[in-house]
Amino acid sequence: MIFVEGTQGATFLFGEETDKKAISIKDFYISKYPVTQSLWNCITGNKNNAHPRDDNKPVRQVSWNDITGKDGFLEKINSVNTANKNAVFRLPSETEWEYAARGGKNWPDDFLYSGSNDIDKVAWYQQNSNDEVKDAGLKAPNQLGIYEMNGEGSERVLRGGCHHNWAIHCTVSKRYEISRDFKDNCIGFRLAFSIVPLTNL
Repeated sequence: MIFVEGTQGATFLFGEETDKKAISIKDFYISKYPVTQSLWNCITGNKNNAHPRDDNKPVRQVSWNDITGKDGFLEKINSVNTANKNAVFRLPSETEWEYAARGGKNWPDDFLYSGSNDIDKVAWYQQNSNDEVKDAGLKAPNQLGIYEMNGEGSERVLRGGCHHNWAIHCTVSKRYEISRDFKDNCIGFRLAFSIVPLTNL
C-alpha cells in the first residue's frame, strides 16, 4: 500500500474541462498495483478463470457485487486482517482515485495520464497492448510510486480505461458508468485502506 498525503487544507480542481469542482481530501492508502489474480485466489479461495495460468495479471471478470457484496472480496480480506482490526480495506472513492492518479500533492504537474503525458510510458492501451492484459507493474509508476492507474481496468463508476481503449479514454479524468453486476474482461480493481478510529468499531 502507498500512503497518499491529503490536500492539507489546499484545494485542487477535480473533473473534466468545464465541469471542475474544488476538492480537498484526507490522507489515505491505495494499493501500489491493481489486485492480481494471485491475491484474488488467496483471499477468496476461488480461481478466477480470466487468467487460468498467470497469477501476476490483474484480476478481471469480477463485478462490483463480487468485490463489495456479502461474502465478497472486501469482506473476506478484512476478516483475514487480524493484526490491526481498526484498519479497513475498501475501494477508493472516485476523488481518491483521481487524486492518487494525478500524483497526490504533485497534482499541479497536470499530466494527462498517471505520471506522464506519454501514455506509452505508464499504461497498456489499444496501441501497445496487442489487445492482451499484461502482468501488473511493467510500466513506469506515477510520482507516488503507483503503477498502471490508466489502461488496465444503482450505477458504479469505472476510471482509467483499459488495455484495448484508445489513449483518449485512458486519461486521469475519464469516467464510465456500469451496473453493479457487470463483468468484463478488461475491468479490474485497486484497493484503498483506511485507519478507522477505535471508537467507531
